[in-house]
Amino acid sequence: MTKAARGNMRDLQKELTKTRLKEAAIACFVESGYLATAVTDITSTAGATRATFYLHYKTKAEVVDALLDELDMVYAEPFSRFAAVLVEPSLDAFRVWLREIVKIWETTREISIVVSEAAGVEKEIGDRRGRSFDFETDRIAKALSATGRWTPKQAKIRALLIFSQLGSLFMQWSMPDSDLDAVEAVDVLASMWMAALDEREFH
Repeated sequence: MTKAARGNMRDLQKELTKTRLKEAAIACFVESGYLATAVTDITSTAGATRATFYLHYKTKAEVVDALLDELDMVYAEPFSRFAAVLVEPSLDAFRVWLREIVKIWETTREISIVVSEAAGVEKEIGDRRGRSFDFETDRIAKALSATGRWTPKQAKIRALLIFSQLGSLFMQWSMPDSDLDAVEAVDVLASMWMAALDEREFH
């Protein structure tokens, strides 16, 4: 085996180990909660040592940061289209977009819950979520303001309310005993957004 091949094998093994640790961390966080999970719980589940864990992650928070990277990739494309959907509002367009987001959220539900819990106790995670919120609401506000239908201040208020409503809906679905009906929730939220973006209400 050549030196390059051995190097590639080592890199692959490192990535596999890192992935195994991350998956073990998710399992532990989901079962016991972020705060109650210790590094030893993660390493025991992964069949690894503490030393191995610290070769790949400095802290539990760094694992969650990696999970946030994954969530950002999953949501990047639909959220990049969100402002355009809001600029040309219609009930059908809102429903289609929301149904897509709900399907995505269902596949990332466990990770999203873990991230939310970690954000409450880890400043760096909370700060990163805050920056993401600011980025998305600023993008929406700029798009709405560019239409000329609202002033920048009016557009910002709508962007904050719209994105906050979406986040609140996800938080409700995150509750273990939630019986919130997704179909009805999508219809109600779409109607609320239409009302918020009907400039005739404000002239």
